[in-house]
Amino acid sequence: MPDGEAGRKHITEALGGRAVAPLSDDDRVERERVRDLVQAVAGCYHTLVAQQAGANAELAAKLDFHDAEFRRRDTMSAAERAEVLRSYPALLAELRAEIDG
Repeated sequence: MPDGEAGRKHITEALGGRAVAPLSDDDRVERERVRDLVQAVAGCYHTLVAQQAGANAELAAKLDFHDAEFRRRDTMSAAERAEVLRSYPALLAELRAEIDG
């Protein structure tokens, strides 16, 4: 076991990362809402592709885009998260209507 200063490093520093402050409650809630919205929109596109036997390239591209957005949701800037919170509820409503209709 290492002695001295090296033994007292924070695990993040010891592994070569950087320690960051925990998220505030507001930030955590915002990120959860973004996650939920992006996941729901991606899920709708998955459903639409599955419903349409010969899904067109545009629909497949939208599915790929939203899958990628879900994977990068934790690295989105504040402006990108704000845009998701602003625009995705209407998009989600449209997609759900298209699925049901």
